Amino acid sequence: MGRRSRLLALAWLALTGGTFAAHAMTRSMVEMICPYDGVKFTFSAQNSGTSLDQQLDRMPVGAIESPWPLASCPTNGFVFVKAKYEDDELERLRPLILSPEFQGIRSEMPYYRAAWIVGHTGASHAAVSNLLLQATWEAGRADLVERLKAPGGPTRIGSDSVRRLMAEGTTGERYTRYATELLARLAVDVADTTRSAEERMSDRLLTGEILRRLGRFEEADRHFATMVGDLAPDSKEATLAAFQRQLIAAKDRGLHLVSEALGKK
Repeated sequence: MGRRSRLLALAWLALTGGTFAAHAMTRSMVEMICPYDGVKFTFSAQNSGTSLDQQLDRMPVGAIESPWPLASCPTNGFVFVKAKYEDDELERLRPLILSPEFQGIRSEMPYYRAAWIVGHTGASHAAVSNLLLQATWEAGRADLVERLKAPGGPTRIGSDSVRRLMAEGTTGERYTRYATELLARLAVDVADTTRSAEERMSDRLLTGEILRRLGRFEEADRHFATMVGDLAPDSKEATLAAFQRQLIAAKDRGLHLVSEALGKK
């Protein structure tokens, strides 16, 4: 099994509670209380994890759950974006959380709801985009785990079936919706000249990755082609863009690692 398969397999172990995950990622059960209704619930918190690489969409890979899980109330859908809230903060949030608009997205992924909350409380555009990116990781993981556990699915990590799922990429409705929404936000972030050139270039690379993962190959190739003149030929960014164009030419929507793109063994 190559580096890509090994490291992505570690991610699967972390998600499915395998032996490696038990030794390299620690969790604890935390008793939580929902604001606004006092309902108690138990949350499986991640205390530590080991990231060995990252996917081309920036998601850390290894014995770690990415994104770091957020506690979420099972009743009103409130997401604990922060570990601790003051009473006055919760009171300011009350009308937002109990609003019909937020209650209408209560079944969405926690990071999607977190993006909505911070987007309505004055966070920067880029900060909201980062939370939405993490929501795509959540949705992608949920989609892949569901397919992994489906009847007739693979029975061991590293099997041909698991590698096939990785190669197929993420095709779920929720991932597609979140990723499409993220693309619109990234266009705004890239155009924001108050941000650093490095941040904007990173978001341009991410835009192309999301287009590829969505199977929008022609758009993705045009996107990377327009970047060529802005990149030093021997730069990391140029190498990533060239690797992406190879994947696009092969109509590849799968999960790939940064180290794979850079030719690291």
